[in-house]
Amino acid sequence: MSDLQNSQSKASQTLSARHDSMGAAEVFEQVLKAFQTGNQKTLIDLMAGDAVMEFPFAPLGRPRRVEGKNNIIKYNQAILGIATVTGLTDVEIHRMIDPDCVVIEMTGHGIVLATGDAYERRYIDVCRTKNGHIKLIRDYWNPQDSQISKDNGVTQRD
Repeated sequence: MSDLQNSQSKASQTLSARHDSMGAAEVFEQVLKAFQTGNQKTLIDLMAGDAVMEFPFAPLGRPRRVEGKNNIIKYNQAILGIATVTGLTDVEIHRMIDPDCVVIEMTGHGIVLATGDAYERRYIDVCRTKNGHIKLIRDYWNPQDSQISKDNGVTQRD
């Protein structure tokens, strides 16, 4: 192996090892960067194959739990067909004693595609990671505090 190939291989291994050793705060910071740049591939790459999203306050008719990376991708694609996220502000990442767990507070901003109306919603998420990948996101939001209504063809959290 040439010196160039050897150094590229070591750099790739170092990057991979660094990614695997990222805690939840670092992973979520990568998620925020991906949202800012619109890089869906990064979001997908950060998710474990057996990841879970939970929505404890989901209204009737909406899933309270989505299991598996592929199902989460499908769920999020359906959401993006209804509303566009234009930004996340007021982001606070609270580190826990366990480096693979963080609590995030943030305000999401977006546009309801059917009406063009803007919406804003406050979120609190619990994010758990393992080996630099998201294993769980538990997404808390108030379904009664919604500017996305049934009139828009959407029931709350979209």
